[in-house]
Amino acid sequence: MYLKVLFPMILGVYLLVSCQPKSATESTTDTAPLLIKVAAYNVEYSKNATAEEIGAAFKPHGFDIVAFSEAPGGDWTKRVAAAMDMDHVVVGKYSTAGHDDKYKTIASKTPLYGSEEILMADTLHTVTKALTKLRDVEIEIHAVHFPFGWRDQAHIDETTNKIVTYVNEVKQSASGFAILMGDFNFIPTNADSLNQYHELFKEIGFDVHWKDLGIDPRTINTFNALNPEDEGNGDVIDHIMYAPEKAKALDGGVFELERPLSDHKPVWAWLEVRK
Repeated sequence: MYLKVLFPMILGVYLLVSCQPKSATESTTDTAPLLIKVAAYNVEYSKNATAEEIGAAFKPHGFDIVAFSEAPGGDWTKRVAAAMDMDHVVVGKYSTAGHDDKYKTIASKTPLYGSEEILMADTLHTVTKALTKLRDVEIEIHAVHFPFGWRDQAHIDETTNKIVTYVNEVKQSASGFAILMGDFNFIPTNADSLNQYHELFKEIGFDVHWKDLGIDPRTINTFNALNPEDEGNGDVIDHIMYAPEKAKALDGGVFELERPLSDHKPVWAWLEVRK
């Protein structure tokens, strides 16, 4: 009698678990779609939470790659990676806008190689790049933090144009898949407002993952997580960007934490990479 009751329950749990998509680091077959689970988080130099607390919040979600903005230098990224059961990290060479402890860093389950810091106008604004390989596909990871409200508009425009030029070169030369993740400091183009920086990326064939997900950025926000009473819908400045012909976001969104660990909210995506 008990077996008759228990068996359907056990079978149901098994089917639920077995039907969940598996990332490239979990898949055991080369014929399965190449899926990667990624996230980006501006941690505000970890002033509101330790590396271990942030890692513990991320660990249950099984991300393959996480890009951090405003990360402390030293061993901070190594510590947060260890808390997420990741063994591979890259820490950027230059702190954004010359501030203390605002590095762009990358944590990954798979080995990282070919890391470099790409200068945009000067050392005050850079892109931290690293490569990894999932099955037979090389992934170019770019952790970014765009300038905003700093120095003068001409400098912001120059830096942004150089980033876009670089990304276009990456797109033309990449044999694998290029992805940009981080704090872009611009709200995506919508029906009410044309954002010149988003438009520059769209012109070279890159777009935000919100488009694939059918999410209207005017209805959500990623900033300011610490002052929700001051938040306004549409303050979405953290993105995951890629060329739509190379990948598609199957799931994702704003990663809502139990309590804010930074002034930003993390963003995430399940990406199916077209091989």
